[in-house]
Amino acid sequence: MTGFVESPLARAGRQVAEAEQRQARQIYLIAGLVGSEEALMHAHQVLSEITRTLTLARAHRSFLLSLPEAE
Repeated sequence: MTGFVESPLARAGRQVAEAEQRQARQIYLIAGLVGSEEALMHAHQVLSEITRTLTLARAHRSFLLSLPEAE
C-alpha cells in the first residue's frame, strides 16, 4: 500500500498555511484574554515564537521556489 507523498514545495506551502492559521488563532486568543499580566505576557511570547516559525517557513518556501526544479 502506497500513501500520498507530498513534494517538498507542497509541504513548505502547507507549513506556511498552518503557521498562518496558528498566528491568527493566537492573535484572536490574545484579543479576548482577560486575566493576569503574566498570562498576557506568556501569550505574547507564544505569538512571538509562532511569528518566528512563520518567518522561517516562508523563507524555506521562498528558497524552494528559487530552485530551478521548482519552475
